[in-house]
Amino acid sequence: MEKTDILIIGAGVVGLAVAKELSCIRKNIIIIEKNKSFGQETSSRNSEVIHGGMYYPSGTLKAELCIKGRHLLYQLCNEKKIPHKKIGKLIIATIKDELPALEALLAQGKDNGVEGLEIITEAQMKKFEPEVSGLTALYSPETGIIDSHRLMDYLLTAAKDNGATIAYNAEVVLIKKNNDGYRVTIKNNGEIVEIKASVLINCAGLDADTIAGLVGMDIFKEKYNLHYCKGQYFRVRPEKSKLINRLLYPVPLPKSGGLGIHGTPDLAGSLRLGPDDNYLDNRVKDYSVDENRKNDFFSSVVKFFPCLEETDLTPDLSGIRPKLQPRGGEFRDFIIREETDKGFPGFINLLGIESPGLTASLAIATMVKKMVPGLLN
Repeated sequence: MEKTDILIIGAGVVGLAVAKELSCIRKNIIIIEKNKSFGQETSSRNSEVIHGGMYYPSGTLKAELCIKGRHLLYQLCNEKKIPHKKIGKLIIATIKDELPALEALLAQGKDNGVEGLEIITEAQMKKFEPEVSGLTALYSPETGIIDSHRLMDYLLTAAKDNGATIAYNAEVVLIKKNNDGYRVTIKNNGEIVEIKASVLINCAGLDADTIAGLVGMDIFKEKYNLHYCKGQYFRVRPEKSKLINRLLYPVPLPKSGGLGIHGTPDLAGSLRLGPDDNYLDNRVKDYSVDENRKNDFFSSVVKFFPCLEETDLTPDLSGIRPKLQPRGGEFRDFIIREETDKGFPGFINLLGIESPGLTASLAIATMVKKMVPGLLN
């Protein structure tokens, strides 16, 4: 049986950020990932946006870690030459009924400490984006985009350089809590392997509640059970993509599964629309894109991008968000906690790490790092 100080389950952006951060204080770290490579699920199937932090209630982990993480992310990208761009974002009101929500978003952002937010006029918006229409917009200059694969590749390389190791195709099938840690049984390329860990960190993303259940937690009693919310994307043909330089968002609807179908330029100069939000009734990770949704995407975006035509759109990718709130439910914050008080010492849970998880990843890792020293001899 292999032994390690720290076992991290999941090699998405958060798991890799945690591994990189902890590898600075401990060398004996193993990361296990059930897929054939890192970042195969939520971490690579998203808008790759570096968020400002105005959407989340004050005092929540999502608000705090988004803003801290954004600063850390821009600093790291500049130091390590990770491709990114601070392009700014417009949240566009197209009807008068949306103006109060836009004002509320500005107030929320200022309360959270988001820098540079301002409501701009239609004329100012036209100077930024001549092809965009709307009554007014909330401008967020600190919002940007990033190459998430290059970020994850850097984090993994840094962790490995510090002595961490990673195993792919390694699916957790059993976890037993012992007096001195956790015995984790893994199916790895058809073989059964056991690893004994003093500290177990659950960064399993879409399967984080399953891992918590395997440890022995009652995920329904603790309200740790996850709900899958699928988001699809359509790509805009190059001629129209060139007309947009910034992120374009609608005013978000309350209790929706996401921030609304938005326009996201990428680092290659292409433009994607999405994601939509569709809660799934089962736990099937279906990444197909329904071409019949094209008209819905077009109708949502043409309101503020009027030169768009439905024929400009082709299906792109989809992703799934691991949400703690059910369809129509109230806001739920990240769960990031060490579970000694629930009878599981040395087990650190990270659940519901959806947006702004990518932006917050480095700050989440710093938070987890502060939990670990007291758990190891």
